[in-house]
Amino acid sequence: MKRSRTYKFILLIIIFNTLSCETNEDKKLIAGLIGGAVGAYVGAELGSGIGKNITTVLGGTIGYLIGTKIANILTVEEQQSFNETINKTLENNDDKISNNWSSETTSSKTAIITPLNSYEEKSKLCRDFKKVVKNKNNSVEETSKACRDSDGNWQII
Repeated sequence: MKRSRTYKFILLIIIFNTLSCETNEDKKLIAGLIGGAVGAYVGAELGSGIGKNITTVLGGTIGYLIGTKIANILTVEEQQSFNETINKTLENNDDKISNNWSSETTSSKTAIITPLNSYEEKSKLCRDFKKVVKNKNNSVEETSKACRDSDGNWQII
């Protein structure tokens, strides 16, 4: 329970900091840092021994790059709408059944979210999913993992 509150508090701080950024460059930097932190966490979970250090650095670097690419494509409002669609997809769709998202402000920004598999990890239900975000000629494809927290909500890891 404490862990869930901590995560929610950190998420609120991140959202506040992102919304308070004055320029798009600030928003891209924050998105990149968040992506880097998530990537480093995933890398640390994957590796062991000396390899853990390498996977942590690579995960952080890849996360940073993906975070900034998505921030280049979507506005903060679009990211929020996109995240809502991700949650609905994880909640309602079977594996390999995709859900589409499109921006409410422009028809050129779209995404496809596809749950890949479901499994238990540390007594929590988790799902891997793929998201492909497109804006005209720009496209970012990423595979992510989400697990249910103690309140039953999906948390992207």
